[in-house]
Amino acid sequence: MLLAGHGADVIKIEPPTGSPSRAIGPFFEDIRDPNRSLFFWNYNRAKRGIVIDLDRAEGRDFYRALTRTADVIVDSRGPGVMDDLGLGYDFAAQINPDIIYCSITPFGLNGPWRDLKASDLIHSALGGMAYCCGYDPVEGNRWETPPFNPLGWQSWCKAGEHAAMAVMAALLCRQMGGPGQFIDAAIHDAVAHSTEGTVPRYIFNGVDQTRRLPMQVRCADGVYLNVLGLPPADFKKVAELVERDGLHEDAQALRTTDSSHFQALPAMLERWAARRPAMEAFRELQGCGLAAGAVRYPEDMIGDPHCTARENFVAIEHPELGRSFLYPRQPRQQPITPWRWGPRAPLLGEHTEEVRRELGLQDSRR
Repeated sequence: MLLAGHGADVIKIEPPTGSPSRAIGPFFEDIRDPNRSLFFWNYNRAKRGIVIDLDRAEGRDFYRALTRTADVIVDSRGPGVMDDLGLGYDFAAQINPDIIYCSITPFGLNGPWRDLKASDLIHSALGGMAYCCGYDPVEGNRWETPPFNPLGWQSWCKAGEHAAMAVMAALLCRQMGGPGQFIDAAIHDAVAHSTEGTVPRYIFNGVDQTRRLPMQVRCADGVYLNVLGLPPADFKKVAELVERDGLHEDAQALRTTDSSHFQALPAMLERWAARRPAMEAFRELQGCGLAAGAVRYPEDMIGDPHCTARENFVAIEHPELGRSFLYPRQPRQQPITPWRWGPRAPLLGEHTEEVRRELGLQDSRR
């Protein structure tokens, strides 16, 4: 999706039964259909889609013709699968020496975990992301509270981001006179790379990461507000804020207590926030220079004035359904080389005959 958004002609190759990701829900109007997976819609926009049966000679000929003209092959079928079919990197490089072949696998193509199975949850656990996420420890015991798995298919997304960067770097290298090359992109490596300061903190200081949630208070409308710690300079402003709402004792305590050792702040903000709706509390605390934000639902984002001003959502047509749908726009703006966010994800096999014609192959339907 990242390469397609940057303007590449990405052709998604699927087996006759369709990509497994077409079976991931939720589905549009709750109708379980390979062309209605919202997961598939989101990650396959701006691509063309073809069907190839690699178990048949005709399918192998089709794949061979594609390989001759391709700049990049992204292989996510698992370690050794394409090699066992005789269609792996060695095959591709023989007929197209300039090819950039990126293999995305769970654990890479070597090492004792090479052939193990995994999922987003397993990668999050093994790679360390889940260890970093969760509630505060109980009485300093880091094992008393369970870890959390970050949502949003982050393991797959991190691997995709790193693989896309590697492919673009390889393309630039080739453009500067370098050769084609093979890229071994392991999802586990990408996840382990994404734990920020956890590993360096342990290596250099011998200190384990402590799972810790931000300060969280419940507002008058039942919505929660996340608040980060206050630097000392902000206490006076917050004291003025809570005093305006009649919390005089809390205001006095905020003015007289050393902020670096202040433990009662969550309870004070809880009392104050209980009198206000979340978005109003958010604006008030931000006015004090405090990093605070409401825990919002997806529907809150669609009509948000800031998201509207930034055009964070774009409409993509679905001709087969006779309507358009809002999709998240790529999170940046670059008018000279704008992001290509459409057309919508291909229907199963939608562009098979189109691509065959481009390659000079006979129509497979004859």
